[in-house]
Amino acid sequence: MARRLIYQLSELDSSFVAEAGGKGASLGELMRAKAPVPQGFVISSAAFEKFFSAGDLKQFVIDSIQSLSAGQIDLTQANQQILSRINDVEVPTEIVDAVSEAALQFGSKRVSVRSSATCEDSSTSAWAGQLETFLNVSPDDIIQNVRQCWSSMFSETALTYGATHGYGSGQVAVAVVVQEMVASEISGIGFSVHPVTQEPDIQLIEACLGLGEAIVSGRIVPDQYVVERGSNQILESIIGNQKEGLFIGDGKSDTDWRNLDDAGKEQKISDAQVSEYAGILSRLQDHFGHPIDTEWAIQDGAFQVLQARPITTLAEEYDQNLIDESQEWQFVVRRPFSLLPASVLPFWLDSKHADKTLGTHLNETLLIQDETGTVNIFYSQKSVEAYTKHIGDLFQNDHSHLIEILKHALDLYDQGQTRIDQGVEGFESLQEIEDFFADIAQHTTVFPAWVLIYIESNQLEDSEVQALAEQIRSHTLYPVIERKIIEPLAIQKAKALGFSEPERACELMVWSELKNESVTLELLESRFKAIQSGARYIFQFIEGQEEFYLVSQTGYLLTRLSKERKIIPENDSHELSGQVAWPGIFRGRAHVVLSLDAVGHTMQENEILVSIQSSPALMPLLKKCGAIVTDDGGIACHAAIIARELRKPTLIGTQLATTKIKTGDLIEVDTYAQVVRILEQN
Repeated sequence: MARRLIYQLSELDSSFVAEAGGKGASLGELMRAKAPVPQGFVISSAAFEKFFSAGDLKQFVIDSIQSLSAGQIDLTQANQQILSRINDVEVPTEIVDAVSEAALQFGSKRVSVRSSATCEDSSTSAWAGQLETFLNVSPDDIIQNVRQCWSSMFSETALTYGATHGYGSGQVAVAVVVQEMVASEISGIGFSVHPVTQEPDIQLIEACLGLGEAIVSGRIVPDQYVVERGSNQILESIIGNQKEGLFIGDGKSDTDWRNLDDAGKEQKISDAQVSEYAGILSRLQDHFGHPIDTEWAIQDGAFQVLQARPITTLAEEYDQNLIDESQEWQFVVRRPFSLLPASVLPFWLDSKHADKTLGTHLNETLLIQDETGTVNIFYSQKSVEAYTKHIGDLFQNDHSHLIEILKHALDLYDQGQTRIDQGVEGFESLQEIEDFFADIAQHTTVFPAWVLIYIESNQLEDSEVQALAEQIRSHTLYPVIERKIIEPLAIQKAKALGFSEPERACELMVWSELKNESVTLELLESRFKAIQSGARYIFQFIEGQEEFYLVSQTGYLLTRLSKERKIIPENDSHELSGQVAWPGIFRGRAHVVLSLDAVGHTMQENEILVSIQSSPALMPLLKKCGAIVTDDGGIACHAAIIARELRKPTLIGTQLATTKIKTGDLIEVDTYAQVVRILEQN
């Protein structure tokens, strides 16, 4: 039986991906969910396959992609030779007639023509902006645009993206969605789960004047609304300064960018409309059974849902309670601790070890390893305040004891080094090592550091205390303890169990497991496999109770803890602020790209791409670079979606990056502070 060439959207649901592509199947499912969706039809993947089956076209494309994969030709050569061969092939009459008949029955005077790949909008990849979309098309031009949609599967950008997601030759097809053209006055994006903080009950909605392609192109800065799921209450909002908008041209077959002047500075969508769409988002997520990323438009005052796809970048654990959020966690510092020494850190200042020596303690500790392998250290805010108050009381009421504590630290340097040099053999038990490490760390590291912070923040003049604290902080013992005692213990245990990578043992066990003799070969092997696949650790210690997890992502948790859903701080001369598209910290040399494609540019892995708008045409550079910074764009632009899939630290909407940053400048992208710092000008 011959496969169908045309499907009405109303006939489809999510099971039709192979026939209608991800976008087409999703639109059909939206109709099943009774969402307001513009009417239309799909030119199925069977039409694509029929076209490519003409002569030797399919084999030629497969051979070209295999040559590209083997390095025998480059992207440009692959793209040019494939497109040249496609352009030589006529669209079969059967397809032309079927499309013409469907368009005639449809009866719309203007339509949108959108690619819908069979691997697009899946749970693992969005293919955001990789394939062609055409707006405000005359029915007479549908076939011409369909050919271009098919060809876009083999653009340089799409070929690069396909390689990234492991889609080989001959494994995908492109259906084409034809819908009634929505001449939207206002458009936008809606995420049913915040794509950066990944809070299950927080939605993110963006809005702009004109067509939504303005947002996904990254060319404008949209309004942004953070909404609580269920109550539909707006928690936070920011009004973007939209300088231009994309609109359907009067009597034309294309679209026009128009300057908006003061209109772009106003709120684009009312609070009531934000809440209304938040309700639609909740209902659609419940229907689909997973978080979704949607595109919407308002025409004649009513919402139209134009697209829905899975949010492809959420952590496996995004909806799990991995940390105690009842604590007000306060970030303190980042340090390059592997798991084992990090899990000893809470004992430095717990009540058991610090009350007798310092007179106060920090009993709640949260350690989160980020994508660089560095651990972010948090203490509860109430404990930090109590600890700081205790230091203040020592300054004001017991100055002599403050001096005594600091002098004891200097004595520890002499006594401690001798004992450390003895190695593991110098201690009778792991408890003795723990007590020794805590004594050294609290006196020579934490306490003097916080004393100096207190002096600076309160602008105190105390030369004796400051000199002692600075002398103590001028060198440190805990890295030596880690190297000479902690690491050998872990290696010794791993070797005894027959573990094949004993030098990695410090990354695979926590201190309590080592103390309690609960480390097993199976545990080491399973955790080693997890960290090889990119897992990061979370270690929480509250009132003597510890919790440990190895998880797929931690950046979203760090962003949650920084409470940065959308607020953008002011820029200063050496920092530029923006919105987080994917969390992380990355330092490298800037590579400024002012063009909209990658032609003429090469990128190193240690470089940071700085561009006006990171369009999909920059995919070869996006894939290679270490981090991304853009002038324009909202959290749902193509660059943001791609950056989240590539998992690269990305700051968008800085407005001035390409003006203030020059190629060769040493810069640091710090999404947790929502800034890019200019550290050294070239």
